[in-house]
Amino acid sequence: MTMLHTIQSSYERIRAEYITVADAALTPATAGLTYKASDRPSDCFEAGPAAGGGMCVIFDGEATDGDTFSWSLYGYRTVAEGGIGPAEIICSGTGIFGTAVSETGDGYLYVDTIVITNPGSWYDVPVAIDSDSNRICKICFDFAGFKFLSVRFTVIGSTSINGHVAYF
Repeated sequence: MTMLHTIQSSYERIRAEYITVADAALTPATAGLTYKASDRPSDCFEAGPAAGGGMCVIFDGEATDGDTFSWSLYGYRTVAEGGIGPAEIICSGTGIFGTAVSETGDGYLYVDTIVITNPGSWYDVPVAIDSDSNRICKICFDFAGFKFLSVRFTVIGSTSINGHVAYF
């Protein structure tokens, strides 16, 4: 599927706070960490009415050039009146911080390299854009039908990390 990649909004944090301790991975049977809607993390990003069919995610954090991390993006869709479906993997992978200074503050850098190791989605293949060369790398993907976006950082090689999302 071809998508228009013109950003229609400013970047917003996916999680309210920067993460300093790695998240536990979602699992099929671990209480509180399943894919069930009732286990949806409270710090998910809720897509507003302006969210069209696509999203773009960038990462930043308090880091040094070359710090690494692992991440997974999950979507939760609205399945019925007031109901939310289970976590669906959008994609997962690894990232490396570059030297581009983030808007967040001193010592914060953007991620310049993203490798998608699990494209996860059957409806559209997520793409990493501008990877490497100390630019700000983005992940773009189809978000049509989803209501919530969750990012899980399962390995953190930096002091802190967060994701930021924009609609297109």
